[in-house]
Amino acid sequence: MTITVGQGAPSFRLPSGQGGQIGLDDYRGRSSVIVWFTKGMCCPFCRSHMSQLARGYSKFKALGAELIEVTPTTPDRARSYAQKFPIPFPYLCDPDYQAWRAWGLEVRSRPITWYASRFLQGMKAEPPPNDFGTTKPFFGELPKLLADDDMGFFIIDRGGVVRYALSAAYGRQIPSNEEIARELEQCSSGG
Repeated sequence: MTITVGQGAPSFRLPSGQGGQIGLDDYRGRSSVIVWFTKGMCCPFCRSHMSQLARGYSKFKALGAELIEVTPTTPDRARSYAQKFPIPFPYLCDPDYQAWRAWGLEVRSRPITWYASRFLQGMKAEPPPNDFGTTKPFFGELPKLLADDDMGFFIIDRGGVVRYALSAAYGRQIPSNEEIARELEQCSSGG
């Protein structure tokens, strides 16, 4: 079951590419939190969304919110990304998809032919523009990059209640920074 508006947000604590561990409960009572489940830096479309969110990050912070990105990236690979790219928000590692599953996001199994067709489509596609440059995934990252897993985008208020929920198969756009700011303003006003 996917997390919906009005529910309490499931807790998690995950290693961060920037060092240490970060948990959702670290923000309870202090700030709203945007929790974004994504493939991470190895995905060109996710880097494009990361760029959008990085450009809005100072406004989100000014509205009393933190943004945390949850990826299936291993901690070692995440540290290399954090050293190479100026990721302004916590880049968390969930390589076993434990938080994903706790939030009701699916990781579907497909036949090898499905993965092969995704790989070939990706080779032909023009990557979208982003502010983080390019990176080639390690061979070991390809299965997670090609996986049929859900993207999730949630806004949690200071009390730990989900106030905005979007989960969908990859390919869906995240909300615009203006939409996110409006949702955060409603969280601040108690709406």
